Amino acid sequence: MPPQERTPSLGPDDRDVVAAAREALHPLLDELRPELLARSGNVELELKDDGTPVTSVDLEVNDRLLARLSEVFPEHTVVSEELVTGHEDSRWTWIVDPIDGTSNFISGLPYWCISMALTLDGHPVLGLVEAPPVAARYEAVAGEGATGNGEPLSVMPPVDWSDRRNRHVPLLLTTATARRARPAVRLNPRVMGSAALDLCQVAAGNAAASLSFAPKVWDVAAGVLLILEAGGEYLTLDGPPLLPLRADTEYAGRSAPAAAGPNADYLRALVDTLVTDPIAVPRAR
Repeated sequence: MPPQERTPSLGPDDRDVVAAAREALHPLLDELRPELLARSGNVELELKDDGTPVTSVDLEVNDRLLARLSEVFPEHTVVSEELVTGHEDSRWTWIVDPIDGTSNFISGLPYWCISMALTLDGHPVLGLVEAPPVAARYEAVAGEGATGNGEPLSVMPPVDWSDRRNRHVPLLLTTATARRARPAVRLNPRVMGSAALDLCQVAAGNAAASLSFAPKVWDVAAGVLLILEAGGEYLTLDGPPLLPLRADTEYAGRSAPAAAGPNADYLRALVDTLVTDPIAVPRAR
């Protein structure tokens, strides 16, 4: 269970690219926010070949984001949940999920977001999550910390689950995780429906940890940087990590189970408890 590799320090020229990216994307996200709020709950469901839901809005948002990126950064490559899922060898690559939490978006449930990450040599250096239903914009820049609506974010300290006073603290699970981690019902599990936004909540200190057994790289790329810059850890539970990106890799079929929270030891204890030991309860470390 290796912790996520940290992003190397950015040089002045690299920071200029990150600043230009934020300047280019903020106005577009401002435009999209009211449009998406108006369309959530008023859109038809379609199914992709793998059986996951998609809507015309996913594709429209994807097109608008990629058009802006192509206009400002024509030399950058893109890995997107919609349309482009392979990674070519490039110094600068964007990882885009136009709507994370599509099922919620279709149903009108207010827990979905746009998730974008900019990577340098495969490592996330900018994480940007726009969450219109909760009126929040989460951002992280490598080496500069993480913010929510401009306010600094910090993960919650380790929670001692054996203390009954802590049983109200949320533990965020994806649907696939909840099916396998049944002992989590002894804690305070929440299945919210957006892995990207779950990571934002952990980074903001609103939840103790998040567990996801089958995330794709576009689900977590921005959130990983948010977690690290908020003082937490992101732990790959099995197999090779999704990040850093690797050249000539097809990401549509790749996932890697992971946990995010305050530190690696605590996350390992939590995973051992929920997945292999239904009796023990992890204590703070």
